[in-house]
Amino acid sequence: MSFGFRNKILRINLTDSSIKIESPGGDFFKQYIGGTNIIGYYLNKEVSGDADPLGPENKIIVAPSVITGSPVPGTSRFSVGAKSPLTEGFGKSEAGGFFGPELKFAGYDAIIVEGKSAEPCYIAIHNDKVEIKSAKHLWGKDTGPVQDAIREEMGESKARVLQTGPGGENLIRFAALCNELKHWNGRGGMGAVFGSKNLRAIAVKGDNREFMKEAEAIKEYASWFGKNWKNHESLDGFGKVGTMCLPTILSGMGILPTHNFQMGEFAHAEGIDRISIAKEMEVKREGCFACPVRCKQVVKNESSDPDKNINPAYGAPEYETLGSIGSNCGIPNAVAVCKGNELIARYGLDSVGTGMTIAFAMECFEKGIITKEDTGGLELVFGNEKAFLEIIRQIAFREGFGNVLAEGSYRAARIIGGDAPKYVMASKKMEFAAHEGRGKWNVALGYAVSPNGGDHVVVEHDHCFMGQPNEDPKALVDGNVYTLFNWGIRKPLDPCSLDHDKVRAFVILQKLWGIMDMLDICIFLAEPSRRMILLEHLPDLVNNITGWDLSLNELLMAAERSVVMGRLFNAKCGITAKDEDLPERVFTPMTNGAIKGVAIDRAQFEEAKELYYHMTGMDAEGAPLKGKLVELRLEELMA
Repeated sequence: MSFGFRNKILRINLTDSSIKIESPGGDFFKQYIGGTNIIGYYLNKEVSGDADPLGPENKIIVAPSVITGSPVPGTSRFSVGAKSPLTEGFGKSEAGGFFGPELKFAGYDAIIVEGKSAEPCYIAIHNDKVEIKSAKHLWGKDTGPVQDAIREEMGESKARVLQTGPGGENLIRFAALCNELKHWNGRGGMGAVFGSKNLRAIAVKGDNREFMKEAEAIKEYASWFGKNWKNHESLDGFGKVGTMCLPTILSGMGILPTHNFQMGEFAHAEGIDRISIAKEMEVKREGCFACPVRCKQVVKNESSDPDKNINPAYGAPEYETLGSIGSNCGIPNAVAVCKGNELIARYGLDSVGTGMTIAFAMECFEKGIITKEDTGGLELVFGNEKAFLEIIRQIAFREGFGNVLAEGSYRAARIIGGDAPKYVMASKKMEFAAHEGRGKWNVALGYAVSPNGGDHVVVEHDHCFMGQPNEDPKALVDGNVYTLFNWGIRKPLDPCSLDHDKVRAFVILQKLWGIMDMLDICIFLAEPSRRMILLEHLPDLVNNITGWDLSLNELLMAAERSVVMGRLFNAKCGITAKDEDLPERVFTPMTNGAIKGVAIDRAQFEEAKELYYHMTGMDAEGAPLKGKLVELRLEELMA
């Protein structure tokens, strides 16, 4: 009997309706473990570099990990990947919630969906029973009613539904996937890939929770977490407010994206943060499978005005949403931002891609590059709440000017023409997340070299490595994170630098955070440096579940595979060093706030990127060298 994995990968071809089970064997799972690694393997093996991301030749890979579904908090996550319609390269996105564990309980380690259905469909899974069912009656509906309908049809009120919405059906390039209406695989357009296959949803119900070798040891660890997490200051605070407190904090630091990253300080930050939202609308908190922290707020607002009436079924905006559709679009109040979040959730869009693309359009309007004649009469000015909500609707249904913005800011800029491309804040055609790179140079480097595009969850953010030198590797002093101590980096790191120490730290941290993606474990609970589940806990966690004897070094090597496989796939797709760049704005001084006048040094950035390539075994174009592939036992993926 295997533990941690079922040795069952479910392959569904929507073109011919075939359903197959594949068993790659224990050695496969020991090498790839789960999450991003499973995605990287199958994309490189089965999807060509010139495949149309919205064509039947693209494939959707849904992958939890060997620890997903354990009773240890933070192990609820799973990954979804495909060739991205947004970047036209490696695409992947993680989510928490309940779908990942339920897939494990149904008996599957991953799902591969290929081909295209002739008609709208959804996939229903209940243990060994797998069906492709008609979704013609669901097509065009919001996510909430679709989830209800699928559960009723399956006769399972607790079936977990992973779905896109009208945005995915309409092939919005930043359409997303959600489960429970609140947990999002947001980045890279995975919802559009669902839509391109006429696939509205995958629903799953499972009944077998027995998959752990040393179940009692894992239960004891989960019990320890449950008894002690409130004594951990950062987690206790996170449980109370989630990430919704960040707008005010980051605005005070001068690094809150504002008006399409023109500024770092937002005058109305307090109006869109957790305090304002809680006062006006908060009704309860929810969380993910097996997690007592319950960091997800839920909001409700009753009003006769449909633009102010907010349905609690769609949760509440977290920081990335607050920064993207709030400050970056200049929206000054909590009700409008929460309504925007609800619309995005109803329509199945990525809140970051939506907000950043709208902010780009608002700056184009501000600069006179587009006018009301282009926008169908909409006054797309920063802070215009009515126009903001209307353009979200137009994007989701490809109506009016929304049809242009549905392509994402990079492509929209080229449709608009003129100076519009100057105002695109993206890397590899993916919009930046809500973090100002001029105040976090490591994050900016991550935007450039992350395999999946403008992703901020690449390394720990810069401000965690400030303060005084820390000579005690088991202590946290003035924000220093002891993890880097173990790799010989014992000095504070300047957030506004890309010197050699910073690049060394980046390379180490990318591997450490790669472990999080590979294991599909929550970075807020098990971030490898300063949370409850520390780096040194992870081998025991994996080994007690699987019965393996992996060392931390072996986990690091497996995590490095995830980065290298992403870069290998990008190389096959024609993505080179010139695509791993940053917009000119980040090399231009900040105009307000605490870091006014600061800009990333172009020469430092170019040297840091070159050093990164050298240190990670890439050639001059950023593609993995043969030696790196051999080192990581990835020979079978070589062209």
